Amino acid sequence: MKFDIKSALPHIVSFVAIILLSVFYFMPQFQGKELVQGDVISFKGASAEARDYEGKTGETVLWSTSMFGGMPTYQSSAPQKNNLLKYVERAMNLGIARPVGYFIFGMLGFYILMMIMGVSPWVGLIGAILFGLSTNHMILYEAGHMSKVRSIMSSPMIIAGVLLVFRRRYLLGGAIFGLFLGVNIYVNHLQMTYYLAMILSILTIIEVVKMVKSKDMPHLWKSMTVLSLGAILALSSSASRIMTTLEYTPETVRGNAVLDAGEDRATGSGGGMEWERAMSWSNGIIDLLPSLIPYAAGGGGATKLGKDSALAMKLQRRGEFVAPMYHGDLTFTGGPSYFGAVAFFLFLLGALSVKGRMKWWIVSGVLLTFMLSMGKNFPVINRFIFDYFPMFNKFRTPNSVMSVTTIFIPLLGMLGLYKLTQSESRETDFKKPALFALVLSAGFAILVAIVGPMFIDFAHPNDARSLQDPILIEAIAEDRLSLLRSSSFRTALLIMISFGAIWLYIKEKVSSLIMLAVIGFIGAFDLYQIDRSYLSSDDFVNARNADSSSKPRAVDKQILTDIDPHYRVHDTTVDIFNSAIPAFHHKILGGYHPAKLQRYDDLIQGHIGRGNMSVLNMLNAKYIIVAGQDGKPAVQRNPAAMGNAWFVSQIDIAANANEEFEKLNGFDPAVTAIVNSDFDAYIGGMSPSKNGSISLTKYTPNEISYASNSTSDQLGVFSEIWYGPDKGWQAYIDGQPVDHIRANYALRAMKIPAGEHEIRYEFKPSSYNIGETISLIASLLLLVAALGAFFFYFRGENTSLPTFEEFLQE
Repeated sequence: MKFDIKSALPHIVSFVAIILLSVFYFMPQFQGKELVQGDVISFKGASAEARDYEGKTGETVLWSTSMFGGMPTYQSSAPQKNNLLKYVERAMNLGIARPVGYFIFGMLGFYILMMIMGVSPWVGLIGAILFGLSTNHMILYEAGHMSKVRSIMSSPMIIAGVLLVFRRRYLLGGAIFGLFLGVNIYVNHLQMTYYLAMILSILTIIEVVKMVKSKDMPHLWKSMTVLSLGAILALSSSASRIMTTLEYTPETVRGNAVLDAGEDRATGSGGGMEWERAMSWSNGIIDLLPSLIPYAAGGGGATKLGKDSALAMKLQRRGEFVAPMYHGDLTFTGGPSYFGAVAFFLFLLGALSVKGRMKWWIVSGVLLTFMLSMGKNFPVINRFIFDYFPMFNKFRTPNSVMSVTTIFIPLLGMLGLYKLTQSESRETDFKKPALFALVLSAGFAILVAIVGPMFIDFAHPNDARSLQDPILIEAIAEDRLSLLRSSSFRTALLIMISFGAIWLYIKEKVSSLIMLAVIGFIGAFDLYQIDRSYLSSDDFVNARNADSSSKPRAVDKQILTDIDPHYRVHDTTVDIFNSAIPAFHHKILGGYHPAKLQRYDDLIQGHIGRGNMSVLNMLNAKYIIVAGQDGKPAVQRNPAAMGNAWFVSQIDIAANANEEFEKLNGFDPAVTAIVNSDFDAYIGGMSPSKNGSISLTKYTPNEISYASNSTSDQLGVFSEIWYGPDKGWQAYIDGQPVDHIRANYALRAMKIPAGEHEIRYEFKPSSYNIGETISLIASLLLLVAALGAFFFYFRGENTSLPTFEEFLQE
């Protein structure tokens, strides 16, 4: 392939434009500023122990007791050291840190997808900008949903690879598909990967049906073989993450229930979350309107008020100018899934003008995401998928599927726009589609502005709690109505300007370059203006102030004076089970993790959250932080905390998990160990007497040691969370492997013989270690195969990408 500077110039300009736009939007990044992101701060808190220990010793930490009494670090801080595909992501980021690097990756990937599909550079650039500036991305980044953002940004390249394979560019397509699917899995948001796979499955079915009908079996076998090999290598490159996740998930809130959980459970194989729990963030009809009209549901939960706001006038004396404007069906939201008025108009134009199976694939994929986002509000489809699709019942927040929709709205829009620029009979081909798209978008927006208030409820269940005053509740309803109308008319105006540019081009009054310039500018302005409401330069702070929430409070400093650091803290002054910030300084009973261990979640729901001191004591909650009389946090020492390990004098056998759980009410952990009948063979014949002593001698995240001394055999109970059996924790007595059991529903226990002994627990999950070896081999094979494919493509004299017409195959 020969290099031609003239043909390369538009690509160079587009490449530079993508970099400049990313830098311009996130300029504070280069001014030493950072964004205060709730999820990032929570992640840092949750991983503080693992991060600090690994920094000091270089040892990989796979278990941490920093929150929820202890849990694997697989889904938080455990590294994939051997996955070489991390360097591919860095290359696509151009070596630039977040957020600029992330958005360069996403826009560059979308631009490459457009070029592979035969679209012109200028249309491709518009598509890349409309994709990159999607309001959804800004809201996700502002909240700190890093893995989700990274997953979405890598998705266009996966689509490009699949399309190339189906257009008979097996080597190049397979290399791109495998490489970027591997990156997508590496960044670890499998829910987004699953949603993308669902949409690509629709494409695969369409293509396979065509191959079978045309009896093109060689193409079928080649395509399926290449995609299968790419998927296997991509999955294998993250083997350590996947194998540990498969091992861990069944033990979590996303796996099987331990207690009888009622009738409303998934009926599919493999267990999963309860229907109501999984569907708790389901879009209503009103939540779909912001796809086109950004403030149709009010915006976000904390919206800046304008000077003319009825609520702002009421709040002036209080000095408050931020309000919960959202009034949709969700409990709350950070902002709308707004694709852009111009982008949505172009999507409709593409749907009405592009022909062939490519169009139907994208349209059906978008409709599927809309239906999935409605969750329990569209049970006809979603209940079936939830019950019968593998792994689907492991995912929550159905509305998050709209993050994937951001790819396909501009994708079909750009196909339609480019087809317009190539049409030799514009008026015949595009006059009616453009008019219909105008009516369906701008016309609908105007209709919502005029008729919408008759059907839309401008109240929200949270109003009474957040505003309290009936006058303020009435004022915010007025503001929501005003916002709906102004937002609707804004959408209509922007679409009419874009339609005007297209109409003038159809009538041959302006050139395609002018038409594209107007659409590109209006589309970027549209999204930029809305985006700044949710993420702007004002949201960045100096780096030294970004982690202010991680600084110890007076109560933290008071607790940290304890010379024995091996205790737990129960902080009731924060959102106990949704905040990991206290984990910066303590081992805590609470924390935040979307996939905490199921047994511990049961303790939260049935005992810890209800103040059962017996359970707090067995978890070694030595300090409890409460609100003092002056409203400030104060420390209470718990003298009944059991410490790290102890002997008991009684064993209470529970027939099943429910009985085991119920016996925790009012029991004395210093005297009794509650043991499930599953362990009868282990404890048979034991008569513990509680004589002797057992104490902690060494603690590291992956290894804990104790010393015991007794005159008779004893049952030792440890204030460490049970995770087993055979999932990584191995117990030893004097260096010899021994079994251990579960006691008190969620703790560890062990028979300890008379005399002096060293007891040691070591966490060495074979799933992680074997997975790391597989990761290294698979990612290396993938890189070598990709480099070989790229070499043969760029060195080949007769290689060419499919044409636009070949892709559409109208």
